[in-house]
Amino acid sequence: MKILKFLKFMIVFCCWSVAWLVAMRCVVMYFWNFDFMSAGHWKMVASFWNANGTIKGISDYMLFLTLCAVVVIWFIGLRRLYRKDYIKMLLKPFEYFSKKQIEKYGAESKHVVIKNLTVGEKMTVDDLIEEKIKEEENHPSQKQSQNLREKIVEKIIERKGS
Repeated sequence: MKILKFLKFMIVFCCWSVAWLVAMRCVVMYFWNFDFMSAGHWKMVASFWNANGTIKGISDYMLFLTLCAVVVIWFIGLRRLYRKDYIKMLLKPFEYFSKKQIEKYGAESKHVVIKNLTVGEKMTVDDLIEEKIKEEENHPSQKQSQNLREKIVEKIIERKGS
């Protein structure tokens, strides 16, 4: 289980890191013409800073805040993406289409057509009642229990009379 978690972490880490760095590189290049992946650009910033350069204007402050936010937002995004259940996300389309199939074929129809429901003879209510009575008469255990009850009642009557 730990191997699967580690594998999930590595896949999320690599994909998120690449996507985030490419997106942020494009944004920073577009707005400030600064490539934070280039060593030459960082040398230029270091020489500016070592020459007692100061941050002037809102554009410089925004570049500084953006560079600081790149790491923070990358970490927050990594945590959120790692917590996602990707198996559930991958199975979501199958779940959606299976629900559609159930709705399509499992919904109750507005009318029911019953054809050829009976097999063999058609029985009336009277026939069903007679059949039940015959079944009840054929149970020997009921007859025996009834006979036992009658004998017990007779013995009770005899004892009360004597």
